[in-house]
Amino acid sequence: MKKSFVIKRILYAVFIFFVVLTLNFFIPRIGIDDPAERYYPPQGGMSDIEYEIIKQITREQYGFHVSTWQQYLNYLEDLSQFNLGVSLRSGSPRVSALIGERLPWTLVLSVTTLIISLFIGVLIGTVAAWKRGRWQDTLLLNASTISVALPAFFIALMLSFYLGFELELFPAYTNPNMVAQFDWSWEAIRVVANNAALPVISMAIGGIVGYGQNTRNSVIAVTNEDFILTARAKGLKQNTILYKHTLRNAMLPIVTSLGMSISGLIGGAIIIEQIFNWSGMGTLFLEANSTGDYPLMMGIMLFLSTFAIIANLVTELFYVVLDPRVTVGEKR
Repeated sequence: MKKSFVIKRILYAVFIFFVVLTLNFFIPRIGIDDPAERYYPPQGGMSDIEYEIIKQITREQYGFHVSTWQQYLNYLEDLSQFNLGVSLRSGSPRVSALIGERLPWTLVLSVTTLIISLFIGVLIGTVAAWKRGRWQDTLLLNASTISVALPAFFIALMLSFYLGFELELFPAYTNPNMVAQFDWSWEAIRVVANNAALPVISMAIGGIVGYGQNTRNSVIAVTNEDFILTARAKGLKQNTILYKHTLRNAMLPIVTSLGMSISGLIGGAIIIEQIFNWSGMGTLFLEANSTGDYPLMMGIMLFLSTFAIIANLVTELFYVVLDPRVTVGEKR
């Protein structure tokens, strides 16, 4: 891997990060003169002077008493110290602390879904490609067509109704005490797995079909290459041809798909979390949006964007490791 290529990709990622950071700061402030206005107490028996004093104290507390550009500079200074700011919630908790509380629960869903989707999807796609034109291949193609018409939230609603309410195989809604009572005991882990079953299944169905379809197409494309025909002519075993030659060279599109999945790993479960009342990052963002908690919204969006940028950068670099011709193409 050429150092120049790595440096260019890193600099490009840094540039994108600053663009996202700037948009993340200014977009929530469009059309808003005073973001802290809704947090001022009602006048009640206070005089106008007393109320103005309270307003000024509140604005100074959250840093809204200076110009927007000065707020932006203060925002950059705080980020340089890894400080995402203070939430407008009662008690003024730190944004990083709120994200730290919810992030593990989102990862429970997202990472589990990714592992299941990748493993089963690649397996099914490989079988479908090797059995091209047979019922395995036809089944995958039909499932791919159906999955396009059925978004994850619709599948989630159906699973919640039939498996949750009708058959009562799994909880239709997450136990609200699950997060507070988790203590790493086997019983706590069992409760989490039981509550996570329907959300994971809802997201994994589309992921399995997607990875399966990508794997099938990639494997079929590779099987038509000359080196595969040569391997068959030499009399190599089918398993050797499949696993050592075909899959190894069919990994590039799968890695691309995996990188895209990882970049949306945390932010991709917002609707699913809301449907099943799962206390993750998606639910936290919706709570911040409904209450106008700008620092919390900005912190969540910046965290998700940074994660996506880093994931895309790692995917590009790993892609080059698998296929060095990528750097040659860029040089041209």
